[in-house]
Amino acid sequence: MMKRFIRVAMLLCVVTVLLSALSLKTIEAKATPSSGKVFQNRFSSNSCGKWSVVPSPSPNVVPSGLSVVAAVSANDVWAVGTSGSQLSSGQTLIEHWNGAHWQIVKSPNPGSIYNSLYGVTAVSATNVWAVGYYVHTTGVTQTLIEHWNGSRWSVVKSPSPASMNNELFSVAAVSEGSVWAVGTSSTTVGQTLIEHWNGSRWSVVTSPSPGSKGSSLSGVAVVSASSIWAVGDYMKSGTQQAFAENWNGTSWQVVPSPSVGTSSTFWAVGAVSAKDVWAVGDTANGNQGFQTLTEQWNGSRWSVVTSPNPGSGGNTLFGVAAVSASSVWAVGNAESNTLTEHYQC
Repeated sequence: MMKRFIRVAMLLCVVTVLLSALSLKTIEAKATPSSGKVFQNRFSSNSCGKWSVVPSPSPNVVPSGLSVVAAVSANDVWAVGTSGSQLSSGQTLIEHWNGAHWQIVKSPNPGSIYNSLYGVTAVSATNVWAVGYYVHTTGVTQTLIEHWNGSRWSVVKSPSPASMNNELFSVAAVSEGSVWAVGTSSTTVGQTLIEHWNGSRWSVVTSPSPGSKGSSLSGVAVVSASSIWAVGDYMKSGTQQAFAENWNGTSWQVVPSPSVGTSSTFWAVGAVSAKDVWAVGDTANGNQGFQTLTEQWNGSRWSVVTSPNPGSGGNTLFGVAAVSASSVWAVGNAESNTLTEHYQC
């Protein structure tokens, strides 16, 4: 879980890259630190625009940051994250773009110790979902799901099946009556956690956990009601291994994907179609630094697609947005600097 904690710390510094993504009209992406030089790869020379900082309010609490963004339209965009740390009564942070400026929108904080949001998806202007977790004085993390009905955010009851740890990291919508959220839960060993909204309530859906020493899901993407992808990592012989699983309309099943390096992780997934899905993350060999990892599903198998590594020892991709079959964006960090990569063909 240490690697996941490091990722959370990085996500609390995302404001610059995350909000800058709007200039590229990205529907949904995750981002990371924004200090120093911006690295761009060799595929991005034909981009029709550029990255720019869009001013956004920041609470007077350190650290504060946004983890993910989702758009209803050019004038209706939501970003969610956390204000404060696990040591300073962290609070949920939700901001809204109305076409002219960003503003903080009041959001619930059910946890007396800590509250955080890591995923958001927009169905319509009056139907937006955000997921994360909260902590009470007992120290047990509970799943947190919040909903925007067009006028206010409210907590929607969601299952927390494990006695120690229940966290949601990503959410994606098929329709108003079908929304999926993924994460992890644990009593002794971490297990994948997938929850589904059927239009009236959230419930746990059985999902495979390939790692006997722990499994977790970090990202989810929808192709259709009968084709949904979730990605994450599991522990194998003391190292993390990236994996993907698919919903075929009836059940979740692990789909084999290439193992790269001695350890690897998928942080996010994005879908163009049933035959064009992308997963991004990082990989490492022994004590060597992290390298970016990108894999593509072509409808029958996953394969590794070579991606740039501008940093000498620390390169990670935390988010991906598939615009089309010929245009895919991935964002992350390279040795504490922002990293944006563009695939085009």
